[in-house]
Amino acid sequence: YRKKQNAVKDYLHKVTRWLAEYCKKERISCVIIGDIRNIRKGKDIGHKTNQKFHGLPYNKLYIMLEYKLKLYGISLTKQEESYTSQCSPFSPEISKRYAEASNRKERGMYITDGVRYNTDAVGAFNILRKNLSVSGKQKELSVTGLKNPEIIKVAV
Repeated sequence: YRKKQNAVKDYLHKVTRWLAEYCKKERISCVIIGDIRNIRKGKDIGHKTNQKFHGLPYNKLYIMLEYKLKLYGISLTKQEESYTSQCSPFSPEISKRYAEASNRKERGMYITDGVRYNTDAVGAFNILRKNLSVSGKQKELSVTGLKNPEIIKVAV
């Protein structure tokens, strides 16, 4: 048990350090992250998947990332993320009204108007859009990069 906990802690430290250093290098002043603290409530997705899903230390990740970003003067904002992966990046707003779960054709693929996008990239893009609309900072954003996001291996 201790070996597993140490491995998880080590991985979280490596990921959060890499993210903080990346943000510093790219002169990013604010990080917006999806707030998924209550995502596990009332979910039953099978015995083994439940064990994996419920064992993920989301709060530890938030705490580590926040203090490492703070060392560089970067703020961390948590944004509630309902319907962000179901709405098109071109929809007028992120809400149940514009959510189209049928556009998620398979794992990792979101199709709208015949164009394929990476589902995680669409979700992240919509989390940013949702945060900007909630904070009253409406801004025109470009959807470039949503088709083939860069995958980075931080630790093995």
